[in-house]
Parts: sequence; C-alpha cells; structure tokens
Amino acid sequence: MIDFTLFLNQISFAQVLLCGLLLLPYWRQKTSIALFALLMFCGAGYLVDDVYPSSNSAVTILAFLAGNALPGVFWLAALSVFGEQTQLKLKHYLFASLTLVVPTMVRVIEFIFGVKVADDETLYGVTKYGMLLFELLLVTHALVTAAIFWRDDLVEERRLIRGSVITLSAFYILLVIVFEQLLKVDWPILGLVKALALFALMLTITLLLFKLKESSLFETVSLEDKTKTNVEKTPSKELVRIVHSMEEEKLYRQEGITISSLSKHLAIHEYKLRNLINGEMNYRNFNDFLNHYRIVEITENLADPKLASTPVLTLALEAGFRSLSSFNKAFKAKHGMTPTEYRKNLP
Repeated sequence: MIDFTLFLNQISFAQVLLCGLLLLPYWRQKTSIALFALLMFCGAGYLVDDVYPSSNSAVTILAFLAGNALPGVFWLAALSVFGEQTQLKLKHYLFASLTLVVPTMVRVIEFIFGVKVADDETLYGVTKYGMLLFELLLVTHALVTAAIFWRDDLVEERRLIRGSVITLSAFYILLVIVFEQLLKVDWPILGLVKALALFALMLTITLLLFKLKESSLFETVSLEDKTKTNVEKTPSKELVRIVHSMEEEKLYRQEGITISSLSKHLAIHEYKLRNLINGEMNYRNFNDFLNHYRIVEITENLADPKLASTPVLTLALEAGFRSLSSFNKAFKAKHGMTPTEYRKNLP
C-alpha cells in the first residue's frame, strides 16, 4: 500500500509540474491563469519532500514555503477562476499571504533568538492551530464561492469542469488541513486516500489542458459582452414563456430568485432552462440574465421625470438588486458610467 501510494504521488507530482509548465506561457493573458499556474507549482513544491525525500536543506525550505503558501494561493485561484467578475485587489493578496508570512516569521524568530515557539503552549496554539483554522476558513470560503457561481453558471460543460476541479481540490486540501495537520490522524489508509484524490484531480486537470479545454476552465464572463439575441426570430414556446416571465411578470424583482425556482415556476426542466437561456439568449450566467432586465427597468426609471427625486438605491432595490455596490458595478458595465452620472447626463 505504501509503495502504491508513493507511485500515485510521483505521478501526481509529474502532472502538477506538467500543468504548471503548460500554463506558464499564457500567464500574462489572465490573472486566473497565472494564479492557477502558481497553484500548480506550489503543489509540486509541497509534494517534492514526500515524493523525493532528501536531507537537502533547500528541498526542505522549498517544501515548507510551498506547503504554507498553498491554501492562500488556492483561495486566490478559486476566486479568480470560479468567482465570476471577482476583481482581486491588494487586500486579497495581503490576506492570502498570511498563510505563508506568519509561519515564516515564526521560523525566522526561532532562528534569530534561538527559541522554540512550541515551548510556549499558548503562543504555539495561536500560531499553529490559529493558522490551520485560518487556512480552513480560506478553503471553505473558496468552496462556497465556487458553489455559488457554479449554481448560476448556464454553460453545462463549464459547470462540469469547474465543479469537478474545485470539488477535488477542496477535498484534497481539507484532508491535509483537517485530518493530517489539525486532528493529526495517522491512519495508513489516509495516505492512500490523499494520493487517490490528488491523482484524480491532476488527471482531470491534465486531460482538460491537453484537450485544449482551458477556455472552459479559465473563461470569465464580462457584462460588457452580454448581448441578447433576437428571440422573436424563431421563438419556441418555452422561450416565449421565459421572456414573458421577465418582461411582463418581472420575476427578476423577486428576492432570492434562482434558476431552480424559475424552472419550477415555468414548469421547464432546469437542464433545458439553462440550455435555452444560454443557447438562445447568449447568457452564460443566470445572474447576468436577471441583471439585464433589472438594468433595463432602472434605465427607464432614471429617465422618467416623475421619478427624478427617487433615490438611485430605491430604484435598485425595487428592481431586485440586493446592494448598491453590485448594482453600480452592473450598471457601469452596461452604460460605462454610474447611475448618478447617467441621470445627470440626461437631456
């Protein structure tokens, strides 16, 4: 079992390096590609000490740095790849860097002052288990973010690809953080389960890259590119009902509306509903589909003299937006200016 586990880890190590190298030439094209490539190299660095045990201090340092950076980089990569329209800012990078900075600072302090943090139970608990819980929080947040956008994704192939990648990634990292580091489980079978999970993950990613499906994995949706097709050309009965539910019933105003609830309301299977909105109306994200109708309504209301004194926030909330920030972002992507600027520029 031990030999088989090592064999799987060696294959995974080679695949991780291969994926990183395959993505490296394209790292300037998108932040998501650069972060995913970095994630692959961190994974390789984390595995190198287990796959090729060595007393070389350079290998030990590499494994330490890569292993601690892994949860933070995973969080950034997940937000960038799976979180539609998520704009990573300096605060995100600083937050993610804590998984590497804190353990490194502890080691530096121990080296300079010749002390052992483990000798102080309180300090050791804060630095060791506090950081493990922090890493667990990052991984959980990444998984929740991916699940939210996965639910609203209308492209079936992309949903399958992204769903499998994020699930396997989170499963593997949770195994490492929860069972191996936090609970310190020493079951022989755990090593094999980890090896199998990592092997399945890397095999999936490698096949995707070799089959040139990286566009499905790293594709992002821009509100600026959203154009609705002419549904009056050859509309099906289902398509007419979808448009009617938005334009006449104004279901986009409903709080908490999901593609599942719309599917039940229209009595159209969710899979078919996704295909209709994606294939016939050119929307790849359900929230963008709803926002189109919300922005249309708000744009008309901003131009209505009777509503000139109505606050922009009121118009946004009535149209179904849950916050002013999300509304401003969607409105600016559509019109190139904020709602307030748009209202001021009206004739």
